[in-house]
Amino acid sequence: MPRITPREREVLSYVVSGRANKAIAEEMRIGEQAVKAHISRLFLKFRVENRAGLAVAAMSQEIDRRSLAARELERLAEEEHQSALRARAKLLASLVGSDPAVVVDRRAQVLLANPTFQRVFAAALYRDERGLRLPRDATPLVRAAAGKPALLRFKLASGPRRGTWWRARGERVRLAGGRAVAVVIFQATRGPRA
Repeated sequence: MPRITPREREVLSYVVSGRANKAIAEEMRIGEQAVKAHISRLFLKFRVENRAGLAVAAMSQEIDRRSLAARELERLAEEEHQSALRARAKLLASLVGSDPAVVVDRRAQVLLANPTFQRVFAAALYRDERGLRLPRDATPLVRAAAGKPALLRFKLASGPRRGTWWRARGERVRLAGGRAVAVVIFQATRGPRA
């Protein structure tokens, strides 16, 4: 692909659209001789002999440019897809294990939860029109979802494990499209300081 100046690109667009030298000169407010000079330089750069060849060469250059842009977009989409897969793998890996773990959004809405979490914290959850949510007093999850502290301790007030102390560790994970969620893993502790 030859390198052309912005002015030559403008002349080329007029030539491809089929305008005469005089009309091009009037549009660009330059002399007819300058238009002829630009066109002859374009003939040399594209290695063609007439306006039809110039139009074909310009169109093939545009096709090449667009295919290059399309390949770049495909590459970026693939990178974003790979990033999303890595984030998903990180989320799923955090949910596998014996400790209760949950993925929440910034409104403390439960997106994913492992079976241990569902068993231990079942009484603390409630369902509304927006899906499975945590009660307002679930401060550790709400604060972890907002990305505030990294480590919180709290005492479970209801459910089969009522009265036990838990430590919540939150970590933010950025998903594709700029959306962020928090993975919160719970571990039973002996008391508020343990």
